[in-house]
Amino acid sequence: MESSTPYRLELGLPGRPGWRGELWLLAAFALATVVLTWPIAFTLGQATGLRGDYFNNLWNAWWVKHSLGSGQSPYWTDYLYFPDGISLRRHTLSPLNSLSQVVLGVVLDAHQAFNVLLLAHFALSAWAFSLFARYVTGSLGGALLGGLAYSFAPFHGFYLCQINVFSFEFLPLGLLFFLRFHREGGAKNLVGVLLSLAGMTMSAEYYVVYAYLTVALLVLCARGWARDVPFGAGLKRTLLAGGLGAAAVALVAFPLLYATLGPERGMETGTAAFSFEKHRTNDLLGFYWLGPKEESIVSWPTMLGYSTLVLVLLGGRKVLRLWPWLVVGAFFFVLSLGESLTVNGQDTEVPLPYALFGYLPVLSMLRKSDRAFMMVQLVVPLLLSGAWGGIASWLRARAGRTLAACATAAGCALVTGELCAAPYGRFELPESPYLAELAAQPDVVAVMELPPARTHVANARFDYLQTRHGKKTMLGYTTALAVTPLHDQRILELVNAYWQFVAGRNRVLIRTASESGVQRIVHYKTFPLARPRIASIDLKTLWAPFFLVREALVRVRQVGEFQETSLDRSLEEVVRLTVPELAGQLPPGLGARPFLDVVREQFTRACGPPEYEDEYVLVFRVPKGP
Repeated sequence: MESSTPYRLELGLPGRPGWRGELWLLAAFALATVVLTWPIAFTLGQATGLRGDYFNNLWNAWWVKHSLGSGQSPYWTDYLYFPDGISLRRHTLSPLNSLSQVVLGVVLDAHQAFNVLLLAHFALSAWAFSLFARYVTGSLGGALLGGLAYSFAPFHGFYLCQINVFSFEFLPLGLLFFLRFHREGGAKNLVGVLLSLAGMTMSAEYYVVYAYLTVALLVLCARGWARDVPFGAGLKRTLLAGGLGAAAVALVAFPLLYATLGPERGMETGTAAFSFEKHRTNDLLGFYWLGPKEESIVSWPTMLGYSTLVLVLLGGRKVLRLWPWLVVGAFFFVLSLGESLTVNGQDTEVPLPYALFGYLPVLSMLRKSDRAFMMVQLVVPLLLSGAWGGIASWLRARAGRTLAACATAAGCALVTGELCAAPYGRFELPESPYLAELAAQPDVVAVMELPPARTHVANARFDYLQTRHGKKTMLGYTTALAVTPLHDQRILELVNAYWQFVAGRNRVLIRTASESGVQRIVHYKTFPLARPRIASIDLKTLWAPFFLVREALVRVRQVGEFQETSLDRSLEEVVRLTVPELAGQLPPGLGARPFLDVVREQFTRACGPPEYEDEYVLVFRVPKGP
């Protein structure tokens, strides 16, 4: 079954041909997933992250279920940024992942559903890549090794909390069917192209662009992989698949395309969030591993694996035969460097091709150039698969099949041992029992959740908490593309009104709540403050093998830049930590008082005694009238 003939896919295993063998392969990747993602499979009920992306993806599933169940469009909501609301046509709802979580949610809670889907993506990504690699290289052993290197690489773990970007399986499947249709035609291959593109569109639209750019490069390099196919015939088939695929993508992504090319065009460019996201670019020396707050450069050998690169080099001529894929990898490597060249953290201001995307419709939405590294991450395991095919053939010829199989197993252990990020952090999210009570109160439509943070991502906790109480809220967090200057202004106004109210200067905050149609003010007793930096990786270029630095790197991706901190401290200290520009402006004697005592006193004066209080929240009724 270890075929040496590339561009011919034989399904199954020796002795287990066809789909029965594929099920065994998928089961093997599933078992590898349980081991290499320890202890996720045994702690499904715990949160995988504390960052805004994790909360937002849980909210996506909740909102899709709520909107469809109530007959509303999922592409607009006033459950966030109430009462103005926000368009979600440019927000990453990731419908495929959201709907999958909804289905899993029939028998699982939100964290369990997310974690089961996460594990499924790990296993399916490895298996899908193995199909692709077997077709390109003809090596079963190499495809197994490449599948593990592709799915359990640091780049995949980087998106652990972003289930949309984490959906790695559709890109290799799409390329597999594009290649097969170019060479063979066939309705099944064409359907495979369309379904794969639909999967990319319904999870992470970036991958659709990467697929089309890759196919275009491969057509230009067709003599390197499709010499036996007349160029004109292959081109016609690829244009047909690409055209029908584009129609399918346009249909699935219609809300996004309509908003981007129509009434919401360019609305995001003036926001603080968009400006920050444009910062996501790589360095000539390595991948820009943003926690934040850490901004480490993880060198390319660390990201791709020293053992992986050594095996690729040992592949010699087998690797050189894959030269069209080397072209693809080099092209996307340059794209991942962004609009100008950065070397060791210093911007040289040398312009790069990615800057052209900003002038092209739709492609201008590709804010994060660092994600173009996805194709480098795909190409290198493909080269590894081809290299191992040659190494395994050499071993079989000289030492027999048994030793070659043992060497393949050892290679898998070596590569995954260096690259995998286990053990992953697991987190508890304690919450007030009041949230369940609030969910059962039909007279409450909307709440004002406090204290407000000054950035959208810091208010992401309100997304998660909304999935618990189900009421509309005045802030929240969405993809940066969805945010407009109106929503930036909403944060500014609420933050200013809140601190003026706490300092006893006016009651604009209460009036805003009443005029907005809010019935309850829910004041939490924690606040997301800046997390301390991890000195071992902060502002450093890392060259050590990934398994030596993975703990700190993965932690910053799971936790994010904030940590929930108790507000059980003085008013002066809270002000210094959250709005330091107001330090020294507090009324005499007020700063030394406990912060929560001041909050309780001010809200009691304006709203009456707390309706509810426990260790997590203070809750007040919003007075009616002016």
